Amino acid sequence: MRLLIKHGTVVNSSGRVQSDILCVDGKIVSIEAPGSLSSVDDEIDASGLLVFPGFIDPHVHSRDPGLTHKEDFAHSSRAAAAGGITTLLEMPNSVPPVTDVATLREKARNFEQSAFVDFGLWALSLGSGNLQEIPSLVDEGVVGVKLFWGYALHRVTKQLVYNLADEPPENLILPPDNGVVLELFSVIAKTGALLAAHCEDRGVLESAQRALARPLSSYEDLLAARPDTAEAAAIALGVEFSRATGCRFHVVHMSSERGAVLVRQAQKDGIAISAETCPQYLSLTDQDFASIGPLMKVYPPVRGTRDQEGLWRAVGDGTICSVGSDHAPHTADEKRQSLAVQPAGAIGVETLVPLMLDHMSKGRIEAERLAWVLAEGTARLYGLYPQKGAILPGSDADFTLVDPQADFTILNERLHSKHSVSPWHGRSGKGRARLGILRGEVIMRDGSPDGPPRGQFVRSNAPPPARGYARSLR
Repeated sequence: MRLLIKHGTVVNSSGRVQSDILCVDGKIVSIEAPGSLSSVDDEIDASGLLVFPGFIDPHVHSRDPGLTHKEDFAHSSRAAAAGGITTLLEMPNSVPPVTDVATLREKARNFEQSAFVDFGLWALSLGSGNLQEIPSLVDEGVVGVKLFWGYALHRVTKQLVYNLADEPPENLILPPDNGVVLELFSVIAKTGALLAAHCEDRGVLESAQRALARPLSSYEDLLAARPDTAEAAAIALGVEFSRATGCRFHVVHMSSERGAVLVRQAQKDGIAISAETCPQYLSLTDQDFASIGPLMKVYPPVRGTRDQEGLWRAVGDGTICSVGSDHAPHTADEKRQSLAVQPAGAIGVETLVPLMLDHMSKGRIEAERLAWVLAEGTARLYGLYPQKGAILPGSDADFTLVDPQADFTILNERLHSKHSVSPWHGRSGKGRARLGILRGEVIMRDGSPDGPPRGQFVRSNAPPPARGYARSLR
């Protein structure tokens, strides 16, 4: 099968060029001057469109298996395709989570039956409970190991327990102490794999919540209960553990200027640390709660204008190498509860791309930088490059074709998640993904998934070089 994408503007992290792209049997074969390629089976006219490497969402919680009343992989991967994503990386908080090789293999087999996009899988750290499994999981191709730092887990389901008082002590796996976490850093360092953490220090959170001394009744209460000090403290400790062990340490869903400052300095010091942020932190501030309400509740919380500006600086200067959605679905009934009661998290895999394209249209981010944080930089970080994240001969023929001038409005009734209750409902902007192409086949047209599930499991390969690590992710 020979596919020609012609008359488009090809965008990668180093620039833009008018080129035609020849793809054969799901791989890119050549990138040539317009009009120089012929004799193909199918053509796509990309006139007026930006041709990006297929976008990647590295932070998706599909709740599958075990929590599929909230979401399942068929819905989340279909939503990903509809939004312009061609590969997603699935987080491990399901029942059971990926804590061993047998579970990883079973999950990969099951997901391939319903995947509308390609996917990688994260593993979950149980502290000392599965240290011996980490090297085998890395050999099997997990994209990283996730540590919910400071959180207890349910002994049977391995689910997060946000409030220790909600469960009898005998039902809990208590948060690992710092000695165990340091051992985890050491084990992962020997494999070359990536350790990522939810960075909110448990002790700081408990102290802040004691000081508040009341249930949440306002957004100001939420910010007081989860201050940026909690994020900064966890990041600072992660920096020191990375310094001591050489482990690649990644801060997911970074929300604060203080966090960005710490990561930037550590990178200058040669520490193998990287960071991700999300559209909610780049697009919203605490002032938006007045119009959005409790649907805006996420952990860490959306903060003030100063934090938003600090995160944009970090995206611009390379401190942040990746942007993900933190797609975290709950039922519609759960998300309609009060601020104090409803669970944190919101759907986002389908809205990641349009929100970031709107920022591009407003001049907050250049197309080349967008190609990095949504494709190349993310692929490099997770050991998927150059199979993913690149428009190069030999790479998978994955593309997101964008009309930068097209208007969009996000509406709940048009979204594809199981429970389409979004904090972005009613938001308008400019920039739409017109076509999604996965390994040479169209999987999305104008926001509608196209064709049957055809996604495949992708494995992490060689990590970025240890020498000059931070520079390699900029």
